[in-house]
Amino acid sequence: MQVAACALAILTLSLPVPTRAAVEVDPTIKVGLFYGSNALPGANLLNDVGSGYRLGYFDDDRVFQQLTATSETAISVVKTQNVYYGTVGNWAGYYDTITSSIAVGCWHLKLPGSYSSYDEAAAAASAYSGGFVAWIDGTWQARVGAWLDKTSAQAGQAQLGLADAEIVGTSSYGVSVVKTGTSQILFQFDGGSSRCLGIQPGLDDSVKTETIFRGNTYYGGFQYQRVSGGNLTVSNVIGLEDYVQGVIVREMSSSWPLEALKAQAVCARTYAYRNYIAGKHKSQGFDLCNTIDCQAYYGMDEVTASSSKAVEQTYGEYAWYNGSLIEAVYSSHDGGATESAVNVWGSNVAYLIGKYDPYEASVASKVPSYNWTVTYTAQELTDLLNSKGYTNSGIVDFRVTKTSPTGNAIEITFTDSSGKSWSKIRDACRTFLNLRSIHYTVSSSSGSGSSGGGGSYSVNGDGTLSSLDGAYAIDGSGSTSKLGSDVYMIDGSGQVSQAVPSGGSGGGTSTGGETVFTITGSGWGHNVGMSQWGAYAMAQQGYTYLDILTFYYTGIEVRQP
Repeated sequence: MQVAACALAILTLSLPVPTRAAVEVDPTIKVGLFYGSNALPGANLLNDVGSGYRLGYFDDDRVFQQLTATSETAISVVKTQNVYYGTVGNWAGYYDTITSSIAVGCWHLKLPGSYSSYDEAAAAASAYSGGFVAWIDGTWQARVGAWLDKTSAQAGQAQLGLADAEIVGTSSYGVSVVKTGTSQILFQFDGGSSRCLGIQPGLDDSVKTETIFRGNTYYGGFQYQRVSGGNLTVSNVIGLEDYVQGVIVREMSSSWPLEALKAQAVCARTYAYRNYIAGKHKSQGFDLCNTIDCQAYYGMDEVTASSSKAVEQTYGEYAWYNGSLIEAVYSSHDGGATESAVNVWGSNVAYLIGKYDPYEASVASKVPSYNWTVTYTAQELTDLLNSKGYTNSGIVDFRVTKTSPTGNAIEITFTDSSGKSWSKIRDACRTFLNLRSIHYTVSSSSGSGSSGGGGSYSVNGDGTLSSLDGAYAIDGSGSTSKLGSDVYMIDGSGQVSQAVPSGGSGGGTSTGGETVFTITGSGWGHNVGMSQWGAYAMAQQGYTYLDILTFYYTGIEVRQP
């Protein structure tokens, strides 16, 4: 079962917030699948449900404009640079720049003449082996061949007797559609900076297509864009409702109670629409990414009848506050208390208010690593702070110095041996130490146990203790209290210092005398908004998805636009 740690890293409250009058039901969105450093030299498609592909582009209104079609079941899109089909090793079955015997070159012969349609250009191209149609900046061309270099193209030109043909390539925006596993170009597309190749699986809309891409199955179409002239940025062009189906089975398990899945569907839909309008990834050519920086999305493979029902029964429903879409953030589990956005991201948000969560505890035994412990030695903290630019003389103290009303750590402080301190606030209380949540406490231990090296504590100048375990202090009134792990002394000059053993090597029970800081916590994620495991628990207890959402998001309503 996969439950994401969080829906996004930071709030996007500075972005435009859609109001009810402007919100659509089931718009077409673009989800980035491969992009940036993961962009692809070539991208394969394989029909699963439906057959063939329509080739063209998505216009400014995201309506698909068909230019041609192919009945091939397996096609690939490659950048118009030299690429090769892998036959061995990790690249077997994919197109890449690693050389092989199956090459798709980027030098072609452009036949003379102009053509008013695909059919006219195809008739001319079909007269030659390796002929294909190209759509270049809105004009139809007939082209022949795919050579790796200009010299080879010139030799091919002479061999074919095409002295009047022009040796050409494409711009840095160009892509070719090829029959997978071959060097055969089916269609070439170069729309410059204004148009990207779009592919709509299926030869018509009579069936709801399902297409296999990189081992996952997707509804909808695909777009291919060469950002900055590089590899292919591949996006899934899909209706919002279908996208939500793919999200909720990655952010929750499809086996979870229906009401929890319905709550997740509303959150996923609301979050997606808000960021679609805001253009979160507009500069990269799509609306939302497919990671937990947005929401986890890997197509439809995990969709079940139950998860589909959750989307269908909440069709078009969003979460609103005062007539605007909310920022529907969520995390895996809150450890017993959610947190106000102001204490995590620094922004006051009226509907993201921290509260004690009475529901999660009932399912804590089902949650992997619900309770967790992390330890740092003083030296490890010293090294960590130094590595992050906080030059110190050796960390001697680390503690939570401020908690929220719900008990979450919202300020932590590190102190070195010279008395200099550094504090971290808000979500840095989690991220600075790479912790699972901000719902934790800190304790320290030093100078106890036989493995500490034989150190001892002097008592009133006339006795010693090998350990402070079981020791008590007596105050001026005669009251006694048991000593804790941190004991401090005041000397004759009024200076305060932590009690440490003298002699031997001193120190902690497991680190040869060094102070050990133990962080004991529960929960996973940023703690703001809905707890997914809390939703599970509430659904198990008979609460509806509306109950769940209005508990975790203060003062909201759930409805269609």
